[in-house]
Amino acid sequence: MATVYSFVIPLKGRLDLVDAVALITLFVFYMRAASRAEHVEPEFEGPAALIDSFGVGARRLVTALMFVVSGFTIFVAAEPFAEGLLATGRTFGIEEFLLVQWLAPLASESPEFIVAVLFALKAQPGTSMGALLSSKVNQWTLLIGMLPVVYSISAGNFQGMPMDSRQIEEMFLTAAQSLFAVAVLANLSFSLLEALAIFVLFSTQLLFPDPQFRLYYSYFYVSLALGLVIIKKDARESVLGLFSSRRVGSRSEKG
Repeated sequence: MATVYSFVIPLKGRLDLVDAVALITLFVFYMRAASRAEHVEPEFEGPAALIDSFGVGARRLVTALMFVVSGFTIFVAAEPFAEGLLATGRTFGIEEFLLVQWLAPLASESPEFIVAVLFALKAQPGTSMGALLSSKVNQWTLLIGMLPVVYSISAGNFQGMPMDSRQIEEMFLTAAQSLFAVAVLANLSFSLLEALAIFVLFSTQLLFPDPQFRLYYSYFYVSLALGLVIIKKDARESVLGLFSSRRVGSRSEKG
C-alpha cells in the first residue's frame, strides 16, 4: 500500500501534510499488525542476553536509555556528517547530490545490512529478509511522512514541501524499484537470479546520473514488475492475494 501511494507524490510534485497523515497512518497499522503477528522467541547472546537477565523494570529503563543516547548521538553527529560529506564532494569534484543520495544512505543503513547478513549466515532467511522489509516499510511510511511535518514546523506555517524536478525523478525511481521488489517477493520466494537482477539494475544506475536515464530505469522497473505479474502465475496469484487474510493465514500454516 505504501508503494502504491508513493506514486502519487511525484505526480503532485510536493509532499503535503495529507501525505503525512496517510503514510503515518499506514505505519501505525503496520505496527499494530506486526505486534499481533506470531513470532518466535529469539535466542539472546552477548549484551542482549545480559539485559534479558534484568527484571522487567530494569530492562525497560535500559532500553529507554539506549534509545535516548542513540537519538542524541544522531542529533549531534548528523549535521557535521552531512557538511563533511558535501565538503569532501566539493574537494574531489564529486556531485553533491550523488553523495547524499547514495553514500549517506549506505552509511546510515549499514547496521541493517550487517544484521540481515548475520541472519542469512545463520540460515535464517525469513528473519534476514524481514529485518530489511520492516526497515523499508519504516522508510516508506514514517520517514517520508515526517518530512512535510518537520518542514512545516521549520517554515512556521502549514504548507507542503515543494520538490524540484530531480527529487521528483528520484522519488519516481524509488517507487518503481519498490514496485518491482513487491512483484519479486509476492510469491514468498527470492531466487539468485532475481537477486542478481536487482543488484545489477541498482548498481548500474550509478553509471548514468543523467536524469533522463533515471526515467528510463523507472519505466523499466515498472515494466518488469508488470511482466512478472502477467507472466508468472504464482506471482500473479500472490499479488492478487496480498490483501487476503485467508491467503496469508494459509501461507503461515504452511510455513
